[in-house]
Amino acid sequence: MKPLERSGINNKVIAITKKAMTYWTTRMHLHAENELMETEDMEIQCGIFQADTITIAILHLILLIKQLDRLNTGYEEHITKTKISHLLYMDDLKLIAESEEELRKTSKNS
Repeated sequence: MKPLERSGINNKVIAITKKAMTYWTTRMHLHAENELMETEDMEIQCGIFQADTITIAILHLILLIKQLDRLNTGYEEHITKTKISHLLYMDDLKLIAESEEELRKTSKNS
């Protein structure tokens, strides 16, 4: 979970992911001489499989957010001068821009 924390992912998302991981199981399959042997479900004690769907999704999400931050586009909040380039909720991503041209630039470069 350290990479998620370092990437600035919301703590609630990290907590949900940690909880979901407690239910993960796997099985091993062995093909030998026209026979398939399979283990019972095994609980995953720690870590995430590198090819797991959630790993790939989180990686893409982190990369997209980092790219959006690097573009330095979006609506500028007037008091702190912070730029807001996107809002992300579950599977819904909203890009925010000062103009249509900036929105096109953001979607093209992200």
